[in-house]
Amino acid sequence: MELGIAGRRALLLASSGGLGYASALALAEEGVQVCVSGSDTARAENAAKRISDATGQPAHGLSGDLSDPGNMDMLVDAAETALGGPIDILFANHGGPPLRTALEVSQEDLATQINPMIMSQVRIIQRIAPGMQERKWGRILMVGAAAVAEPVPTNVISSMFRTAMAHYFKTLSHQVVQDGVTVNVVSPTAVLTERTRSTAATLGAKKGLTQEQELARREENTPAGRLGTPEEFGATVAYLCGVHAGYLTGGNWRVDGGDSAGL
Repeated sequence: MELGIAGRRALLLASSGGLGYASALALAEEGVQVCVSGSDTARAENAAKRISDATGQPAHGLSGDLSDPGNMDMLVDAAETALGGPIDILFANHGGPPLRTALEVSQEDLATQINPMIMSQVRIIQRIAPGMQERKWGRILMVGAAAVAEPVPTNVISSMFRTAMAHYFKTLSHQVVQDGVTVNVVSPTAVLTERTRSTAATLGAKKGLTQEQELARREENTPAGRLGTPEEFGATVAYLCGVHAGYLTGGNWRVDGGDSAGL
């Protein structure tokens, strides 16, 4: 299936590895010009080179430190210069927060995470979305999590902030859909990334399990009987960016192997 997005321009936040990288690669395979970004500029540049080498499409690596919302205007300017035009696709993402329960989370934890998880995300959307409206086409996506729909006791920061952003996305979707701009959340669960490995090591240790044992437990408990791949997540993102998905907006699309208890 041709997604009809060849030649479009995309900026992906926190995309030098993991799900962000997989999404950038999937878009580049569809002919999209991509800018990957991250707090480690060298890593972002290396990721862009790997994407370009793999797809033959232009790809650029940029510095994108989400800890300061003031960096977002500079990131957009740099991306539009590198891409040679305005951004058509925005992929909102950030690093995973530290695992905390409701009674463990500190004021410092919340103060540290609110900028990358909320303030910078809103700032860059408000910078980019009006141009999409004027051009009558755009795609805005966010990496969600199981915590968007169901509280995760061991990750209260994700439950708090990602849920808040999901509601922001739903509200935004109503405001821009008549201008040809779709807004969607894509929520992974049990998709094997370095973040998944890291949380498996942390949570497994609390249960007396090794990282491998905790991952095996997750795999066994997933209805699909396996963990998902970043490539499957990236393919979902690419489809939602395509012309065939123009009527899909305001959704929370779960890439979870059936793991969610809800509909």
